[in-house]
Amino acid sequence: MNTADYIADLSVIWMQASLVFPYFDRNEVDWDCAYREFLPRIMEAKTPKEAHLLFAEFLNLLGDGHTDYQFPKALLDEVGYLPFSMRYIQDRYSIDTAIPEFQAYLGTEVVSINQIPIHTWIQKLKRYNYHIGNFMPIFRIKLLLPFFLEKQDNIVETSRGSFSFSLLPSRPNNLCEQKLHFPPEYRSLRNGRLDLRLYENCILYIRLDDFMYRQAADEIRKAIEETPELSSILLDLRENVGGMTMNGAKIAELLIPGEFGSCRKRTRSMTGVGLASASQISQWSNEEIKKHIADGLSSREEIQESFDYMANKHYDRYISTHGKPEQKALFDGPCVILTSRHTVSAAEDFIAMFRASNRATVIGTETCGTTGTPFMQDLSCGGWMRICSVGYQLFDGTEFVGCGIRPDIYCEITTEDFAAGYDSVLQTGLSIMKQMK
Repeated sequence: MNTADYIADLSVIWMQASLVFPYFDRNEVDWDCAYREFLPRIMEAKTPKEAHLLFAEFLNLLGDGHTDYQFPKALLDEVGYLPFSMRYIQDRYSIDTAIPEFQAYLGTEVVSINQIPIHTWIQKLKRYNYHIGNFMPIFRIKLLLPFFLEKQDNIVETSRGSFSFSLLPSRPNNLCEQKLHFPPEYRSLRNGRLDLRLYENCILYIRLDDFMYRQAADEIRKAIEETPELSSILLDLRENVGGMTMNGAKIAELLIPGEFGSCRKRTRSMTGVGLASASQISQWSNEEIKKHIADGLSSREEIQESFDYMANKHYDRYISTHGKPEQKALFDGPCVILTSRHTVSAAEDFIAMFRASNRATVIGTETCGTTGTPFMQDLSCGGWMRICSVGYQLFDGTEFVGCGIRPDIYCEITTEDFAAGYDSVLQTGLSIMKQMK
């Protein structure tokens, strides 16, 4: 690729974000100024890797988890892949998956890589990806960290000793996972893809790792109908990577009666003629504006709307609703939802449904704080971009994008329990549910 291609892609990123990104009114970045600052940097890029990292850095200025740069597969293959992944626990990072060669280190806390403390690495990666404090999504760390490592002979220091690794030429498909065990006995109700369990013959446990499975609601309906002694339901969303909100809504409709809301939303509103009128009004002096208002030719609201147009801050607002007015819930007993920082996107929409209806107790940690129907477009240099197109709040107006949905009861697995494979959060959830019966 040549410099013109890099400039063209940077320009497309800037233009499309200018049109659809919904948070310019709360984001302190001057997007136009940032574009001018990045132009000479992209022109001076010496290698494709440097240019693609600049694209990631540019989009990350918007500070949103559904707004990011996706690297070309050819570049990722050239850079290499980690033979393990790391999970954020108690403001630390522990190994949660690894190729068989490093299976002995599953669950261990990562202290440093190549003698650089892990938090120093995270601080470096924050420049290129969404984060909250020291938290960064697992999959983005896996993609970004290899850009700054050696091809071979990297050293990881863990709480269980050190090991040396090389970057892999392709994405590993044989990763071993640090599994958490469930001390109490249970009866499996699996009747399809979902992990459904019955504890103490009356507590239905439902693990939902995504909302991409269309038959999930059907499987859950069957489990409820075939469990007459059912007293409560526990929905485990701690590993839910999102998917289709409508699939989550079908499950929520089994547990929430009538018509119910979830989130307050807004999306950018603009027409060609509206923008043209705004561009003209924005050229008026203060005296001209006052005269137009005094003469009844314009209102203060119309003037402000014009300036909002020009500042990328004009929105259509609406509320998402689900269910039907006369619809009855299949189960109306106590519900608990387990969350973590790895509860993402449509999973957060799902929690918002229960929060709006006051229908469940949420136990765990804050969620990832990112959702918003991303606009996606391929770029000429081989990568592609995602740009959030919808701004979200909880039904009561609470902001959660960029910070996460707070649980009703805070509970986080410790690094020690994770290393031992003990699911203390589930244990807490089950204990609380026993008190609800």
